[in-house]
Amino acid sequence: QDIWPFPAPRSVRFAKSWPTAPTIVAESLVGVPDVLLTALRPGTPASGAAVAGFLARSLRPPEQPVAAPSWLLPAQVRSFRRVLAALGRFGGALLADPVGSGKTYVALAAAAASNRGSTACLVPAALIPQWQATADRLAIPITPCSHEQISRGRLPAGTRGLVLIDESHHFRNPDTRRYQHLAPWLVGRPALLLSATPVVNRIGDLLHQLLLTIRDDALAGNGVPSLAGMLAEGRSHPSLGQVLFEQDTEALFRPTRVYTGSMATSEENSAIARSINQLSQLRLSRAEPVAGLIRGVLCRALASSPAAYIHSLRRYQLLLLHARDAQATGRTFHRAALRRFVGQMEDQLVFWELFACAGRDTDIDPADLNTVCRLLAEAIGMRPEDDGKLHRLRCLLGDNIPTLVFTASRDTVDYLRKQLSDLGVAWCTGERAGIGNASMPRRVVLGWFSQPTDMPGAPRHLIVTDVAAEGLDLPRAARVVHYDLPWTPMRLEQREGRSIRYGSAHKAIETVQFHLPPALERRLGIEATLIRKEALPASAGLGSGGRRLWRWRSELAELSPAVEPQEGVAIVGSETSGLLAGFLLWARGQQYPSSATVVWLEEDGSWTEAPEIIESRIKEAAADCRVLPYSVQQLNHWLSLLVKPIRSRLASARSTRWITAEPSPCVRRVVSRLQGLMQDAARQRDLHRLAELERSMAFVAGGHTAGEAALVERLALAPVSELRLLLAGLPSRQHAPHQLEVRLTGLVLFQPPHSIAARVVSPACSDYKPHCSTSTEP
Repeated sequence: QDIWPFPAPRSVRFAKSWPTAPTIVAESLVGVPDVLLTALRPGTPASGAAVAGFLARSLRPPEQPVAAPSWLLPAQVRSFRRVLAALGRFGGALLADPVGSGKTYVALAAAAASNRGSTACLVPAALIPQWQATADRLAIPITPCSHEQISRGRLPAGTRGLVLIDESHHFRNPDTRRYQHLAPWLVGRPALLLSATPVVNRIGDLLHQLLLTIRDDALAGNGVPSLAGMLAEGRSHPSLGQVLFEQDTEALFRPTRVYTGSMATSEENSAIARSINQLSQLRLSRAEPVAGLIRGVLCRALASSPAAYIHSLRRYQLLLLHARDAQATGRTFHRAALRRFVGQMEDQLVFWELFACAGRDTDIDPADLNTVCRLLAEAIGMRPEDDGKLHRLRCLLGDNIPTLVFTASRDTVDYLRKQLSDLGVAWCTGERAGIGNASMPRRVVLGWFSQPTDMPGAPRHLIVTDVAAEGLDLPRAARVVHYDLPWTPMRLEQREGRSIRYGSAHKAIETVQFHLPPALERRLGIEATLIRKEALPASAGLGSGGRRLWRWRSELAELSPAVEPQEGVAIVGSETSGLLAGFLLWARGQQYPSSATVVWLEEDGSWTEAPEIIESRIKEAAADCRVLPYSVQQLNHWLSLLVKPIRSRLASARSTRWITAEPSPCVRRVVSRLQGLMQDAARQRDLHRLAELERSMAFVAGGHTAGEAALVERLALAPVSELRLLLAGLPSRQHAPHQLEVRLTGLVLFQPPHSIAARVVSPACSDYKPHCSTSTEP
């Protein structure tokens, strides 16, 4: 390249020897302060608006340049192309667009672009008809499989290529059977995860979902050696935006939310306080964790409805009878009885590992029987007219606005549909559904709320448990009532998403929360828990609070530029002096850059990537459409300062090839076994076998998906006779790039207005020449 600075055409043939020996003339050599400067190509003069637009676009996630189906919305097209790019680079992605934004359509479009045959769709059982109907309408073949089938080890056969996993937050716990069945099945298969609420109780929820399809070291080129090491500490990184995608809600044409609250009256608070004082008379158990568990279940039912409270007291009565009989016969009261008592509450209230193991006494006190019988008789004697919470709901529904009412208890659903039968209510639980007192198929009941209707006698309100809180399309409702608050913001979002979705006829959806009486909130802490958990998604860059992590990049790139974006150098008049510079690190042979960076440089050489500073400088430059000349000497000075952040980013990217996560004991054992096999192959001069073992070593020593980690565990325990067969079936792994190139995406010099030349010039007016270069590539 030093001799022939341009790419040689194929027709050119070089002489085998020089006709005249070349000489180097010392007077032609030019010294440079830093060899890296010779690789920087600033480009031609351009306007601040053009360069700012190019810098903003360089920060957005890579997009696969393919034609999108005509049935996708513009905002969905962006998600579709970004998902395809992530699938090609990392083998997986998680689409976290809000509830009701059409993630199903984006996923099916990705499947149509990636697969030739039928696509495996892993969805909750209640959503299979909806997925099948949508796929049939779009003529995309799918093979649906329910999450419940996966729990039993029944996974779809006869499918290849991309796998779609809807409501992927159901796979946030690696200890569940559904996770342990799915993870090995996904080895070697790309997968697209769909969940508007991937973070439920902790940031680790997101990690376990990503590891289903994305290797632990997938973002190593961006300075993240281990996803597990990062997210397990509650930290995040802007590069997470390359595998996790969430659109701005304003671009998705969904109704807005109008929040209101319903507070308990003083009479309700007094009645609740009396009931809590009565519950405090119960001995419950000598083991405080068990006592707290039972107390929480009773208080939760008390907060829901009189019917739920009566049912929980009866269940506790049966629990006490069981404990008394076990004590009388000298048998042990097992923890399984407590599990049945807790029911659906256990995921939020119970850490079972803190309790005695099955087979040890849990110290349930049968002496509570008389008190429970008295409380039960008082609760049964309560009149519905004395239920202030029910009265508030009746007043709310009296305006005939179609409403979804969510409760946490099937007993509360039965109670409300009987007490509000005159208001034309439908109801649905996990077991039954109906209108008024008549039972009907679930699909018929939910169908009344899938579209507007003026039919006489149509039910106006729907009372449901959280069985209808995921995936269902119920846009007829103009209001969502949280009669019982859930334990996680995820449930709130899923509930409200039944109505707040694309295609709704309502411009705004009212959401009403029935707040707990203060005495119950002090006991349960549900609202405090919601507030605490609401901040969790922001740490992963999700939700309104997480915009500054990585989403600001893609949102900034969508701003309409005043002129066509262009690489180059711009001069912008500003009271703040400095340089806004963008550059890419590109590995040779890769389709997309390894990382994109925009920094702000001060005159003293200090620099920052703070989102608020970068965003404000780009917007300031975007307002200037003038093309102004620049000083060669001044530009050389700024480039010499820019070398420092570029070198820092290069060092970080290169060091990740040597900084890896701490290997697990299984990995250490497999590596030791492979080293022994490689020594044997080397002694036998079996080059083919040696190459196979080296590929196996590269796979074992790198990062893994959850399924690959399980495969490594099998390798660690497999006998020698089985080991070679397992090694032959290991997935392939691309080697990390060893060479990175730097490419400038734009430079914007901010100077005081009085120091800028007044005339506007064309790009040809610049006399800039680089320090020294061995190439004349543009």
